[in-house]
Amino acid sequence: MEIQAVLFDMDGLIFDTEGLYKVSWQLAASEQGLVLDDDFYRTFIGVQDAECERRVVAKFGDKLDLERFKRVRNSDFHTRRAQGVAYKPGFDVLFGDLKKKGLKCALVTSSALAEVKHHFNGSDYLAQFDAVITSEDVVNGKPHPDCYRMASEQLDIAPAACLVLEDSNNGMRAGLDAGCKAVMIPDLLQPSDDVAERAHAVLDNLGDVTRLLMA
Repeated sequence: MEIQAVLFDMDGLIFDTEGLYKVSWQLAASEQGLVLDDDFYRTFIGVQDAECERRVVAKFGDKLDLERFKRVRNSDFHTRRAQGVAYKPGFDVLFGDLKKKGLKCALVTSSALAEVKHHFNGSDYLAQFDAVITSEDVVNGKPHPDCYRMASEQLDIAPAACLVLEDSNNGMRAGLDAGCKAVMIPDLLQPSDDVAERAHAVLDNLGDVTRLLMA
């Protein structure tokens, strides 16, 4: 593989956060007597919060007080997050290997910069990324390819020489449509048929990425 850069998603790939988000979104709905089931939540994975909130409003209509929903969701998530968010297995070794090989690395996330800084607090990983793209940097979030195109441009490396690592179908579509190679490491979602057909690989964990790059 002629790869010069690796572009990382964050939630569900580097950090074990998707489960926390799901519980908080579902709690906020149930607090208003509404049911946000697992199937509906799965459509949020890899999507910016503003779009997810639009979908919630479309589903529940006048039954939902959106501002109250956001307050409850955010409060619950911040409480859970304060107890610590774990890195997914294999990230530390993979990131170290990429740096040793001289490959550039970018973080490309649907989360806001404040969330990024909080998750990486206490480590020096964030400062080692050659580019950081967050939800504030693009108008059209994943599954649109804008974020990965922007990362490629900032790194000054052609998309075809970039390897995207994602846990979500929307993120995979964004990376593939940007012209990058893309590998899915599923978290709460398995690859959809269209993603499985186009993916460079579907791996069990981040530790398998090093072996793929060495192949």
